[in-house]
Order: sequence, then structure tokens, then C-alpha cells
Amino acid sequence: MPTTGHFILHSNVMPPVTAGRYELVTEQVDLPFDVEPEHTHVQIAAPRYTMPTDQILSSFPPANAEGAFGDRLPQIVLKRRTLPWERNPAGQVQPSETPWLALVVVAEGEATLSTATAVRDCVTAGTKLLDPDDKDVEQGLYLAVTETVVKKIFPCKDDLPLLAHVREVDVNDTELANGDDDGWLAVVLANRLPVFDDAAGKAVRYMACLVNLEGQLEALPPPLPPAASFEFALAQDWRALASVAPGGGPDVHVLGNAQLGNVVLPAAAGLQGQRPPGAAGAAFAAAGAAQAKPVVSIDGAAKMDQPSVGKQWSSATQQVSAVALDPDAKRLVRDTMAQGFRLPIEAYAIEKVLRFPVLAHWSFTTNEGATFEKLMQELDVGLLGSVAEAPPNTPAAGARPEVVQTGHIGLGHRTRRGDPVQAWYRGPCVPFPTARDSSSKDEPLALAHSADQLRRVIPDGREDLALAAAFEIGRLLALSQLSVVSALLRFRGEQFGAGRVREVLSQLLPFELPSLKGERVDMGRFVALEVLNVLSKNTDRMIGPRRPVADPGRPLRVSGDLDQVIATGLGFDLAALRKRADAVGVLSALEQTSVPVALKPGQAPNEKLVVSALQAALQGELQRTLGVAAPAVPGVVPGVVIRGARGRAATPPPDALDALIAGAPADDDEEDRP
Repeated sequence: MPTTGHFILHSNVMPPVTAGRYELVTEQVDLPFDVEPEHTHVQIAAPRYTMPTDQILSSFPPANAEGAFGDRLPQIVLKRRTLPWERNPAGQVQPSETPWLALVVVAEGEATLSTATAVRDCVTAGTKLLDPDDKDVEQGLYLAVTETVVKKIFPCKDDLPLLAHVREVDVNDTELANGDDDGWLAVVLANRLPVFDDAAGKAVRYMACLVNLEGQLEALPPPLPPAASFEFALAQDWRALASVAPGGGPDVHVLGNAQLGNVVLPAAAGLQGQRPPGAAGAAFAAAGAAQAKPVVSIDGAAKMDQPSVGKQWSSATQQVSAVALDPDAKRLVRDTMAQGFRLPIEAYAIEKVLRFPVLAHWSFTTNEGATFEKLMQELDVGLLGSVAEAPPNTPAAGARPEVVQTGHIGLGHRTRRGDPVQAWYRGPCVPFPTARDSSSKDEPLALAHSADQLRRVIPDGREDLALAAAFEIGRLLALSQLSVVSALLRFRGEQFGAGRVREVLSQLLPFELPSLKGERVDMGRFVALEVLNVLSKNTDRMIGPRRPVADPGRPLRVSGDLDQVIATGLGFDLAALRKRADAVGVLSALEQTSVPVALKPGQAPNEKLVVSALQAALQGELQRTLGVAAPAVPGVVPGVVIRGARGRAATPPPDALDALIAGAPADDDEEDRP
């Protein structure tokens, strides 16, 4: 990954395979038996007729923009680095270093952008595509251009690898990563500068189209030697078609019955067949000749000088801005930007018209704009305060500017309340050294947080806005740098957020927070350590009592002889074990005693052992239930009968209820008497 402020250019990033359908055949060999091969069908998808919006990161010039774009090639940035090489433009399966995408820039009147059309009709008739059924959409757009336009403005085959590359950048250098996630971007450049028409002094509206070149590499122009200069000229101007009446015939209204070489148009042929004989025929021929005078040349290589009657570029941009508010703006904006590029040239051109699928398109306008070269040529090198010379035969100019020896000039200033006043201003270049505002050279100047803090009032009562203007200009220049904006956002997320946390904690914590003056303190680490100290001093109140590693659970109560309990649990006869132990010893008796661990198939359980186990389980569950449900009586174990000295059941000590009954008065009701 390159460091911040740097990037790496790569000629291409080739995919392992191109897009299309593949069949994977898996075979196993060297086995003692035959295994049928496995056939797996895999389809590698890639755009072909439309570019998904999430794959377009940016474009230049911006869509529907107006400005001086003649000194920079248009470009489009794609998210997936392998997109320009995911198809072979020659119609082969193997990857090719020649990209299948090209960015073509056409001026208004040079080409036609179609409406939604079936994808099978978006390529030139007779073009062979690899796997024609491989399509990402059912309908797409195509760019219809004549061979003349292709030869003049399209890139040649050798230029295509030079017009696409991959950039590896640091994602921190782009605002919000610009939608990218790894810093690898594919860039496709155009080969045409969208220049201003200096000869006619008119703005030119262009459309940039990302086209698919599959199967049509041979239609591209041959390589030409580089040109030393470039002048704007329409390769072909079909804008006169905008004046065609919808209900009239195209021959009369547009072609003017013109005869182009050996081609006789149908309307002119009809006039020749109706020529009467004699003088009337001569008059008819003269009238026909006058009518056959060309109104519009339709030679594909000629430039039409007729002015366009279509909508001008300025109104087109206004329409785009208006339709952007519509709920269906996504489609309407594209259609509105295509206005001026929908002329039906295929219906009138006598030369071959080629079709190229359009995956993405946008329009923009190049006006005379203030380019750097134009600004330098028109730069007035006069010093601040000098008066420009008035042209000859013109009245004298107004009052001279108010300039003082310190380099200040009096300028009109309007306050925030709207009052017009006079203020002083001085640029950074002064005719003498200036004194510092601070009395000590080592003492730093006071830090200003806004331009208003640098406004000065001089003895004449007017304000000196020189430092305030410098502060505001510097602030705007700094904010124009993305690195400064990123640093401010990081400061707001880290230091500013830490300051807010500090203020909140100062009201909650019982200790005083340290001062941040003169040093940078890691508030997160400080707060964490202090909170841990507070928690460690009040663990029972703030954290709670410590739990044991393992909870002991409920106590187990054992009643009766322990040996009998163990023997019952293991499932053997304790009396037989003891009898055998008297003869051979306890250890030998245990070794000779078999403990049933599982029943064999078909073997019935020992009824005596089963009954004993059930009795023990029932007795244990009863004891647990009584221990929970029976009221606790001191000295009395629930469920245990206390025997007296002579074996009789001992009477339990009286409880509160017994005392209440004993103290109740005798009932003298006669009904209860015998």
C-alpha cells in the first residue's frame, strides 16, 4: 500500500480467466475401478451492456458541468481493478492486454445515442460476439456513429492499452474512500480533449460514452502520426436534422433533392421521369434544377455550416437540474442529458453507420472558461493601487484610488448589517519590513480562532481588514486540501470527543482530572486506570461479591448405614459381601463380587436390586421435597420420626399454633354438649 500523498500506476491487472460460461471436468485416474468424470458448469459474470452504478466511483468532467475542460482528458474511474480486461475484444477466451472498454467523447451532432433497445440490436449488424447469450440486461443503449466519425475521433487499436490503467492509492487520500474499499482503481481515459470552439466563439456540448468494443476492433482507425496542435472541428455535424418537419418527407426537407455523385435520390428521380416534351419540358427542367439546388450537404466527410436549431447547451443544463427533482430522476436525467444526441442519422447517412454498446454516459459543456493559460495571458501586472490607462478617445476615469505609504488601499466594504463603509486593506507584499505585534521575538503570537479576531481599528476610525482577509483566505485554502479536512475530522473524533468526555467525567468522578495545558494526555488510558483504582477500593459495592469457581449445589443427605448406601448404589448384595469377607477378607470379597454395569441382550434385571434402587430413589426425593416444603422446626428433622426411650413415638415440642389453641377460652355453647 503506498503512503499518504503517493500512488502507484500499473499498466493493467489481468484476470485469470475472462467472463463467460465454463465447464469444469474432474477425472480420477490410477484407481482399481472406473469413476465417471464430474462435469460442473460455472459462469463468470461481468458487465457487457450496462455498468452497475456501484462500480462507477467518479468521472471527469462531472456530469452536466460547465467549464474550461480543454486541458485535461476525460476519464471514468471503476471500482473493480480487472473490469477493463475481463473480456477479450477480439472475441477469444484467453485474457488480452487490450481492454474491451473505451471512453469515447463526441460533440453534439456527431453521433446518436439510442433509446432502450434490445441488446441484440446494440451492435453493428454482422458483428460476431463470443457467446451472444451472455448478457447482463435485456435492453441497453448504443452509440450510432458513421465511419467518418470513427476514423476521426475514435482511438486506434494500439492506443487502447495506453488509455486504461490501474491506480493503487491510499484510501485515506480520498474522501470517505470514494466508495472504494481496497485502494485499487481502474481508470479508462478518453483520447480527445473537449476543447472550446475558438473559431466560432461558441461553447461546445460533449457526451462521454463508455463503449464496448467486442468484435469491432477492425472498425477502429489505423494509427496516425502524432499531431503538433489541435483545433476544434466537428467530425460530422448532423444538427440540421433537428429542423426536419415530423410530417414531411426527408428527401425534400433535408436532402433538397440533391444528387451526390452517382446516387440519384428518389424524389429527384421522380422529377426526371415527369419531364414533359418541348418548351414546357425545358421550363420544367429549369424549375427542377432550381429545386434540386442542395440545401444541406449530406456528405459524411463534409462539415455542415448551418447553425443548429436545437436547444442550446445552457438550456439543456437547466433542464437537467429541473428533472433532478422528479421521483424518477435517475432515468429522466440520463434522457435529458442525451438531448442533442438523439438525431436519427442512421435514416439519412449514405455511408456505413456503426453501433457500439454504451455501458455509461454523461454530458458536459466546455465554454471559454478561465483556464490557467487564459488567466496568465490576461493578467494585469500593474501594482496594487495603480490606475489603468484609459483607452484613447474616452472620458477620464473617476477618482483615483486612496493609497497610503504603508501599502494600504481604501476599498469599499459592506458590514454584516448592510452598511456601506470604507476600510483599509493591504496585501502580503509591502514596501518595507513590518513590525511584529508581539513585543518579544521569542514570545509566540496570540492564536486567532476566527477572522473577526484580527480586525483592527486604526486612529482614523476605519478598520484594517488585511489580517482578517489573510486569515479567511488561508482558512479556505487549507479546507480545499483533503488532508487538512481529514485531520480536522480526526481531531473532532479524538481530541474534541475526549474533551467532552473529560467534562462529563469531571462531574461524576470523585477525583480531580489533570490539566491538559502544554501537553497531550491520553484521556482514554487515564480514565481507564483511575476507574480501575476506584473499583478496586469498593469491590463489594461497585462490582459485587466474588462468586466461587464452582457452586457447591444443594447438600446431599445420606440416611442409614454408609456401606448399605454404597452397595445399593453399585447394585450388589451387602450381606453376601460381608459373609464372603469373613472367609477371604474384604479386598478379596470385593474382587470376587461382580457389579452389574449393563444388561446383556435378553437378560432381565434383578427384581430385588430394582426394588431397592427404586425405594432409595423415592426416599431421597421425598426427603428433598420435605426439606423444601415442610416448615423448619428447631431440633426436628423433617420426615424423621423421633422415638422415645421405650420405642414409642416422642411428642414433638409445641409450636406457636399449639400455644394459641391451648390458650383459647372454652366454648360453653349448649349445642356442643353431649
